[in-house]
Amino acid sequence: MLTIKPVVIMGATGTGKMKLSIDASKVISGEVVNADKMQIYAGLDIATNKVHLNDQYGIPHHLLGAILAITDNFPVSFFQSIATITTKSIVRHGRVPVLIGGSNSPIHGFLADHFDPSLVDPFAITRYRPTLWFQSCLLWLHAHEFVLKEYLNHRVDDMVNVDLVEELKDFFDSMSIRKLAKHTGLAKAIGVSELSEYFAGRKRLCVSIDKMKTNTHALAKAQTAKIQHITDVWGWPVCSLDATETICAHVTGSNYTAKAIAWERDVSGPALTTINEFLNS
Repeated sequence: MLTIKPVVIMGATGTGKMKLSIDASKVISGEVVNADKMQIYAGLDIATNKVHLNDQYGIPHHLLGAILAITDNFPVSFFQSIATITTKSIVRHGRVPVLIGGSNSPIHGFLADHFDPSLVDPFAITRYRPTLWFQSCLLWLHAHEFVLKEYLNHRVDDMVNVDLVEELKDFFDSMSIRKLAKHTGLAKAIGVSELSEYFAGRKRLCVSIDKMKTNTHALAKAQTAKIQHITDVWGWPVCSLDATETICAHVTGSNYTAKAIAWERDVSGPALTTINEFLNS
């Protein structure tokens, strides 16, 4: 019988999940499986912060851009199905599936035993206590709220500097007004609604970018709250990793060595110790 023992990396946007997934995969012969609701769509690579091919270091990445941009919302049951097929294939090839995502609903759908597809928001049901379907290594990257907020502001500015506005303009031009008005699928990505007012000539670009930053902060806060729910209410065994010092080093412009030391000390080192103990148990 095929035994699936996934490594699952959770955390708010901007906490370093993708970097950790690649660092870990290099060591444990892993393959990354995307569990982010927006990154599963093709398109808006900058806005959805997809990892560039050159930054994947030869690690296979699955379910990135796997759905057409024109597709409406997909049910969590759909992700559960394709993620299960993907992870089974990875395990059959003698490798380790490493799931990564800030979207906690797909992660819940994949990991929960006796998953009920009728649950619209499993985090809102007080008495709901799902158990794990797989023996899983759950890692949570987190950071101090104010440090992360400052970093996310910088990241949005960096996106603007690498053609975010042009990317979103092309997206608007390729989608019908009716499709955009439905606000489903990829149209829910942060940046789409915020810049729609700018493209319509009703707001200045700086105002739209500020709104994008505000909504990114809100997303990070909501993602963190759900992971806290997973640990405190559901009682899933989660290893907590504090990325605050690493992110602070990015924000303050510290040199590469300082960032690398903080990352290895606080994040990648403890994570790899936990992962190796899990895989060898």
